[in-house]
Amino acid sequence: MTDLIFHSLHNDLKTATKQNGHPFRYFTLATNDSQNIPHLRTVVLRDLDADLNFYVYTDKRSEKINHIKTNKKVSLLFLDQNRLIQLSVVASAQMITDPVTINKIWKQIPDRSKQDYTTQQAPGDALTNPDDVDYLEGKHFFTALKITPIQIEYLRLKRPNHIRIQFQSSNKNWKGTFITP
Repeated sequence: MTDLIFHSLHNDLKTATKQNGHPFRYFTLATNDSQNIPHLRTVVLRDLDADLNFYVYTDKRSEKINHIKTNKKVSLLFLDQNRLIQLSVVASAQMITDPVTINKIWKQIPDRSKQDYTTQQAPGDALTNPDDVDYLEGKHFFTALKITPIQIEYLRLKRPNHIRIQFQSSNKNWKGTFITP
């Protein structure tokens, strides 16, 4: 049964990369700063490869990039409120630095979305007014993160019994174990 559930969650995650309204499209990414203080933010699941690596886009000047340079361990939280399914993921993140790969992804981003990565001010910089954001021409700070899961915990709230499974990766093979909810 754990294999069926893993296959289902894998399909859900893959669907979320293509379907804007999917509950797993947006998820919470947690990083830790240099003082080990956790920071949470909502990000968009952009891609999922065959090895179950998650991909998100960001500005290379963002706080999360500095956190990941210090500590690659991250946590992800996905929630489907309608089906009462939660996925909690422990993972390792890395910034994609290969210019060919970044350029390939950049070319696929819709023009209206590209400006998010072309601000003169870095994310988190103070502004006097929200309209004071300056955009650069011909320059961007786009990058992508590759997030490799180490452990995935599945929780489904249902009656008569909730279902909770801990999936562990070993050589790209996932093994699930039922655990007490």
